[in-house]
Amino acid sequence: MLVMALVMILSVVGIGSYTVATTKSRDTLRKGELNQIAKALESFNQDIGRYPKSSVPGNEILCYSRTGSTPSDVPCESNQKMVATIDGELTAYITIPSDPDSFKSYVYISPDVDSEYGLYTALENTQDIDLLIDAETNQPDLNPWGVSCGNVPCNYKITESGLVKSL
Repeated sequence: MLVMALVMILSVVGIGSYTVATTKSRDTLRKGELNQIAKALESFNQDIGRYPKSSVPGNEILCYSRTGSTPSDVPCESNQKMVATIDGELTAYITIPSDPDSFKSYVYISPDVDSEYGLYTALENTQDIDLLIDAETNQPDLNPWGVSCGNVPCNYKITESGLVKSL
């Protein structure tokens, strides 16, 4: 009986540790993928002279196309590659990844100012050190920008100047 109780206690502890580890693993993947997208955005900016536009609704990255002197921002193809086509020459920067949770999504918002963008995701670990802290409650602010990342609010943001740690 004592052995069974000990096995059950160890199982509960093990399952809890496994759950925490998988949550942190998905959040690490999200952060890494947003950093890769940010690097691709910087390459795009250096080549084109601005960041890609975002679509509304959906806030997805639009691709860039220019024939002669006529530029346009067009929806990316279904393969979701961030590309620029200049006079028929295609430059692919990155295949846009999807959030590991199919109910969540990465969000890209580029305001009318060509020198700014915001990349958002929703981290699962509400104690993550990179989340914004509400000054009044001293707790993580789980909806600081009012942006939706699928079925949950976004709580993590990268901009052209790096990780956002304050409002």
